[in-house]
Amino acid sequence: MYRISSNMPNDSGVFHLKNREYSMDKVNEQINTGKKHRLPREDVIDVTQALTFHTKIHKIDQYNRNIDDAQSERSLVESKLTNTVEILQRVRELAVQGANGSYTEEDRKNMAMEVDQLLRNVILDGNSKFKGDFLFSGFQKYTEPFEVLEGAVRGINESMIKEVRYLGDNGKHLREVDGGEYIATSMPGSEMYWAEQFQIYSSVNTKDFRLTKDQSIMIDKNKIDFKAGDNVYAIVDKINQSAVAVNASLDMVTGGLIIKSTKPHKIELGDIEGGTVLQDLGIIEEGRPYEPDNYSQTATVFGGSVFDALIGLRDSFLQNNQEDVGGRFLGAIDGAIDNITFHLSESGAMSNRLTYLQDRLGADKEAYTESLTKVEDVDITDAITELKQLEFAQKASLSSLSRLTRTSLMDFLR
Repeated sequence: MYRISSNMPNDSGVFHLKNREYSMDKVNEQINTGKKHRLPREDVIDVTQALTFHTKIHKIDQYNRNIDDAQSERSLVESKLTNTVEILQRVRELAVQGANGSYTEEDRKNMAMEVDQLLRNVILDGNSKFKGDFLFSGFQKYTEPFEVLEGAVRGINESMIKEVRYLGDNGKHLREVDGGEYIATSMPGSEMYWAEQFQIYSSVNTKDFRLTKDQSIMIDKNKIDFKAGDNVYAIVDKINQSAVAVNASLDMVTGGLIIKSTKPHKIELGDIEGGTVLQDLGIIEEGRPYEPDNYSQTATVFGGSVFDALIGLRDSFLQNNQEDVGGRFLGAIDGAIDNITFHLSESGAMSNRLTYLQDRLGADKEAYTESLTKVEDVDITDAITELKQLEFAQKASLSSLSRLTRTSLMDFLR
């Protein structure tokens, strides 16, 4: 037999009123915030899923921003390169005309002056910026890629551009456009503005060369490792098996190492981690293991840039050298046009790929957003209905409790 206190109905009613008030407060906050849960402990599974979807959506937004930036940068690169191709096509017309024997020395001098002006326009395009960074300087984004040196030139009594030096490197800026997927947003001037295959011929006889310790070299930002005991033939083989756009071979007469590009670009070379492989082989200068233009002074270097071709053509016009105009330098101009056109087609294909990728990311974001809504957002209609039911129950409880609390001993003594 249980004793029932006269306070028990009152205490029980107050307890349920407070519970219902908490439920009403929770539903009311759901309506105000539009979210199902205030605290993770209310539903760990839903909250964990919501965090996962939020993270995925945040990453997609970042990928889309990266793609937008990449598209903007590539658009500017394409504009500058297209302008350069148009200039080179005009230069080619002048070269074809200048190779014709019907033109006078004065005519060729006038052609030279036009080529000089076109050269200056190409330099302006090559030194363009995107958001304050130089487009074509590789990783040296704060360094103007093409340095102009002026001086006296044969055939004219005024200072002109004698040389254009590339001060950037072979680095390519990468942006993440999907999980673990990166694309190069710009290309270095050592590739974009090159006209001929780059070639380095060492004068050092390397037939008896053999490494005494493990060493490594860097070619165009790619590391190549060698082992103690490797001879020059093993070194040639490892260079050729690497992912670098160069080909190594031996001069069978002199025994010197030859390194050539397989696509027009200025080859970047260096000994790293204290090694001396390329220095010992006579490819780069001793004491300059990894610097720009560190090619050995005893090596023979061929293969010029677009600027070298334009300067050479201009000077050939000034010196009335009809043979070089229609031969070597016309060929170099054709090589420059082909190289830049190839990179333009690659850039166009990449732009199409980025557009497709952005469409797919948009579809993914829509799917994740829909899933997020299911686990995170409250159904307002259901919440309002639940709140009305709780309010009705609360009023009924208050009414019932008020009748109980009005009952006293006097009610039984009447």
